[in-house]
Amino acid sequence: MKKTFAAALALLMTISMASCGNFGRPDPKTLERANEDQDSSRRSLVEEMFTSDEESSASDNAEYTIEDDPENFVKVTVENMTLEEKIGQLFFVRADALETGYENKVVNDDNIGGVTYVDDMMIDALKKYHVGGVVLMEKNIIDEDKLVKLTSDLQSNSDYPMFIGVEELGGELAPIANNMNFDVALFGNMNEVGKTATAANAKKVGKAIGKYLSGYGINLDFAPIADVSDDEEKVKASNFAADPVMVGEMAEAEIEGLHEAGVMTAVKHFPGYGDAVTNKKNVPVNNMSWDEIMVDSGLAFAGALEKTDMLMVGHIMLPEVSDDGLPASMSQQIIQDKIRDEMKFRGVVITDAMSAKCITENYVKREIAVNAIIAGADIILMPYDLDEAYDSVLTAVKDGKINEARIDKSVERILWLKVKNHLFDDRTEKSDDSSKDTDSDSSES
Repeated sequence: MKKTFAAALALLMTISMASCGNFGRPDPKTLERANEDQDSSRRSLVEEMFTSDEESSASDNAEYTIEDDPENFVKVTVENMTLEEKIGQLFFVRADALETGYENKVVNDDNIGGVTYVDDMMIDALKKYHVGGVVLMEKNIIDEDKLVKLTSDLQSNSDYPMFIGVEELGGELAPIANNMNFDVALFGNMNEVGKTATAANAKKVGKAIGKYLSGYGINLDFAPIADVSDDEEKVKASNFAADPVMVGEMAEAEIEGLHEAGVMTAVKHFPGYGDAVTNKKNVPVNNMSWDEIMVDSGLAFAGALEKTDMLMVGHIMLPEVSDDGLPASMSQQIIQDKIRDEMKFRGVVITDAMSAKCITENYVKREIAVNAIIAGADIILMPYDLDEAYDSVLTAVKDGKINEARIDKSVERILWLKVKNHLFDDRTEKSDDSSKDTDSDSSES
């Protein structure tokens, strides 16, 4: 079922042709205005995430809409969420994790299992865990109609709109384009795009991929990869090039293309696996100093950070940068001190997959998600055991190990990203359409 014939030729031809239910509390349409003197620290956090210089058009009326005042919409929505709902927003899980009858080894194995429709068990899981996002793997993707049905049912059964993501990079890593049941273009690997040395080609690929993802109800692509290898012979198929400047230009361009198609991005895997070696525990290690990283792989990420929606932090040890003995994905010295404070990144920070063996085999599973959130991560990607990870964070907040205000900061970033990308608008429109249909039926009867 793989479209492997002439993948590279397809890339070159494409380049030459193109020259490449209601969500829970509160009501999404109308909210009571919050006391503007209340919790000013949280208000300032939301303000710093807004990129527009335009003043809010909201008046002093007691009610307002998302369009009138998106800032207050986010703020008040968080204030009205339960602790359980807020914690759920921090998890981006495999679709199979919602099929709670599956064993974890099935959930995390790409070759077995594979939910392809939403059943009652998954609906119950959505109500229990309130997850902020769902990742679709190759085993969840059958054909166009089933995929559209799957993404639509996931959204309609979630109290809050969700991120629905996939890793569709092109070439070998394209679970949709490599499926013969989908009539979409299959591009070559990203290193082939990189060899053209033309960033516009990366943008065209991103826009083309984004267009069909959006059509299937997928709103986020785990792309682009901005990892850099200093050896041209070691550049992976999924990476653009060895030159960090070229990688940066390609990554920025691909983000622009995906955004033009209405799809969010998660540039990865900061600070890049690149030429990292693995230690005796099979954890990648980069022995560069911070200054060396910044003029190497850091240079490739710099421009992308200005445009991407999320930054994925890799499971890589940086012994010359942090002394906590933790990979970047769980290190406060990396996420908070370097990414937030020094690099001034204000977007959503997401971890690499926490089901990776280098994590699950070397760290206490119940502490992994807690450590990442304490470090400053906003979203935990694909925990090995959703129930255990969710419960560990909930318990940590109730026990005072994690301050609830810390959770609120991440939820505000997450919801703002969803508002910015009209995920709540889509929910409101569907609610309005449903009301119109009901009114029409009533009048006919």
